[in-house]
Amino acid sequence: MGNQPNRDLLNADELLRNDPTPTKWTKRLANVLIDLIVFYALLLIVGVVLAIAIPSVVDTLEDTNTFVDRLVSSLLFSLYCFGCEVLFGGKTLGKLITKTHVVDDDGNKPTTGALLKRSLCRMIPFDAFSFFSENPVGWHDRYANTMVVDDTPVSLDRTLAVPETEE
Repeated sequence: MGNQPNRDLLNADELLRNDPTPTKWTKRLANVLIDLIVFYALLLIVGVVLAIAIPSVVDTLEDTNTFVDRLVSSLLFSLYCFGCEVLFGGKTLGKLITKTHVVDDDGNKPTTGALLKRSLCRMIPFDAFSFFSENPVGWHDRYANTMVVDDTPVSLDRTLAVPETEE
């Protein structure tokens, strides 16, 4: 049966289990575009507030090295993603809009450590190009053992309940 591990089909939980499947690359692209827009909007708001409150900050930022600027921006974007995914159950604003979320390789809620590793791995140069493959799972997901999956509707209780009878 391909790459699927052996499954105990006599076990009801195992029979009903669905292995997580990564979402389409188009949703991943939408996620990152939405999150970048939100991130830069927040950065702009903070910058304007800082410029009004402490005008000397503008001069300091104008003298910033381009490499340092990109490094700090990448770190802040990683922290934005990490903070959102920790606070909102594996979701950023982009994932909320596209109805996707982050899970670990088993389909469970990822640990905070895995989310931190995932977020920091976004800073790997050319991480975005890791989606141009047959299996479009980014390096930041691969190294953190996570994936982005579609939200599923809340399913009915899968236990076999015996209806109560009136006597």
